Amino acid sequence: MPAKVVLRKGRTGKFTFTLEGPTGQILATSADHPNLRAAKAAIASVQKNLSGASVDDRSASSTVAKKTTTRKAAAPRKAAAKKTTAARKTAAKKTTVRKTAAKKTTARKAAPRKAAAKKTTARKTAVRKTAAKKTTARKTAAKKTSARKAAPRKAAAKKTTARKTAAKKTTAARKTAARKTTVRKTAARKTAAKKTTARKTTARKTTARKTTARKAAPRKAAVKRTTVRKAAPRKAAAKKTTARKAAPRKRVTAS
Repeated sequence: MPAKVVLRKGRTGKFTFTLEGPTGQILATSADHPNLRAAKAAIASVQKNLSGASVDDRSASSTVAKKTTTRKAAAPRKAAAKKTTAARKTAAKKTTVRKTAAKKTTARKAAPRKAAAKKTTARKTAVRKTAAKKTTARKTAAKKTSARKAAPRKAAAKKTTARKTAAKKTTAARKTAARKTTVRKTAARKTAAKKTTARKTTARKTTARKTTARKAAPRKAAVKRTTVRKAAPRKAAAKKTTARKAAPRKRVTAS
C-alpha cells in the first residue's frame, strides 16, 4: 500500500495536509494554508517534486554548532545565575532576621496589651455575671410576687367558675322541669280535647239520628197508608175473582 496525503480543515478554518505511510504513521506535516485552493496547490507541488528531490543532511554540523553556541552562552548565564542566587539568599536571610526581630518586638508590645485585655475582659465578665445574678434575683422576686398576687385571683376565679357552673346546672334543671311540666300539660290538654271532641261527635250523631228518625216517621206512615190504599182495591178485586172462579166448582160438587 503506497503512502497517502490526508487533507484536513482545522478549528481556525485553515487547511493542512499530512503525508502518511503504509502503516498510518505521519511522515510529514504541511504548514497552514488560508484556503482549500492553496492547500491543493501545495499538495500538487509536493507530488510533483517529491520523486526527484535530493537529500541535504545538515544534522552533524548543526549539532556541533549548537553545542559550541550553547557552551559559550551558558557560561555567563551560569555565573550571573550564581550571583543572583547568592544575593537572593543573603536578602532572604536579612528578611528572616528582620521578621524575627519584628515578631519579638510585637510579642513584647502585645504582652501588656493581652494582659490588660484579659483583665478588662475579666472585669466585664464579672460585671455581667453580677448584673445577670441581680436580674435573675429580680425576676425570681417578681415571679414570687406575681404568684402571691395571682393566688387570690385564681381562687376567686375558681369560685366564680363554680358559681357559674352551679347556676348553669340549676338553670338546666329548671328548664328540664319546665319542659316536663309543659309536656304533661300539653298531654292533658290533648286528652281533654279528644274527650270533648268525642262527646260532641257522639251528641251530634245522636241528634242527627233522632232528627232523621223524626223526619222519616211521617214519611213511612204516609208510604204505608198509600200502600194500603193502593192494595185495598187490588185485594178486593182479587177476592171477587177468586169467588167467581170458585162458584162453579161448588155447584159441580153439590150436584
